[in-house]
Amino acid sequence: MKKFILTSCGLSILTNYLRQKHQIYPNEVYRYANLKKEDIDKEFLEKVHSAINELKATILNFSEDELKKISAELNALVTFYGNNFKKEDYHLLLHTDTYLGDEVASIIEHFLKSKGLIVEKLCATDLKTDSIEEFQLSLSEIIKGLSERIEGFKNSGYEILFNLTGGFKGSNSFLQTMASLYADKSFYIFETANELLTIPRLPIKIDEEFFNKNINIFRANEIGLNLEQSQLEELPKSVVSQLDSEYYISPWGEMVWQKYKNKIYRKNPIEPISNKIVYSTEFKKDFEKLNPEEKYQLNKSIDKLEKYIYDKTNLRSLRYHNLKGDISKQYSHEFYPLDGNDSRRVYCNEKDGNIILEKIDDHLK
Repeated sequence: MKKFILTSCGLSILTNYLRQKHQIYPNEVYRYANLKKEDIDKEFLEKVHSAINELKATILNFSEDELKKISAELNALVTFYGNNFKKEDYHLLLHTDTYLGDEVASIIEHFLKSKGLIVEKLCATDLKTDSIEEFQLSLSEIIKGLSERIEGFKNSGYEILFNLTGGFKGSNSFLQTMASLYADKSFYIFETANELLTIPRLPIKIDEEFFNKNINIFRANEIGLNLEQSQLEELPKSVVSQLDSEYYISPWGEMVWQKYKNKIYRKNPIEPISNKIVYSTEFKKDFEKLNPEEKYQLNKSIDKLEKYIYDKTNLRSLRYHNLKGDISKQYSHEFYPLDGNDSRRVYCNEKDGNIILEKIDDHLK
């Protein structure tokens, strides 16, 4: 089976190489761990930049033992594959939006691509350890980006694996929890060990009754509609966090919501948040003919339409607009319901301040 492997990237490959080859020790590297390129001491930056280029030029010739010693991330991957990498697998490298975080991911990407693998870097904005507030907000954003991507690969027949050997303790403890909901298993290898420690997905059950009751709070929060603080304050503390007097959906709450959303959006048309969106009988029948992924995409588009009604944000992926020509005699507006180059539209009519979703059909003229 093809595998989707998420690897959390730390700084081990850089600290190990700098210490061994350039007598630059980890404490000095960690001093700059949370900084952007422009904020780093120029002398240190020059030395590190030169060392990184040197490492990229030589790492392709490293022996298996050298790879395992130089990088926690590669130690796990080389051990997992037995140094026999599968070109059909997809690798996602999660890294911080810092200079050193991006460079580490680039080194690992360079090595994996040399093996013919499909590799993508995913930058986690503000995933830094010097601000707990920014760190938690970053975790929530990671979930939004990862959950949909992972579900897409899972639905395409991939086995989902998390490699959490590298990375930072704070993010990895959270990613391990995420793995319990999204991954088939996660794996580690300890620095002095020769075998992987594999942890299967735990049987965590989502309280669907809770989300059925509060679904519009989570939907409104995600698409940026106005929420009263009292609405968030009344939710269980397991799904909200507090910063000063402000409440927001916690990373754990975001994680479980995205998992629930990925399931429920693939079933039926989501009931509108406002009373300004109306589903016709024909639209509901057309919806039932869609496959689960198309239903999911259409429900997301309906959320975008809610956002348009709320503050006139008309996303390019939605493009709600009025119609002209012969088609306008039957329908006044249309929007894009599906991702990609799909030509289908949702045809609508505006009446008494409401948007009536009439029909899903091919592009009519």
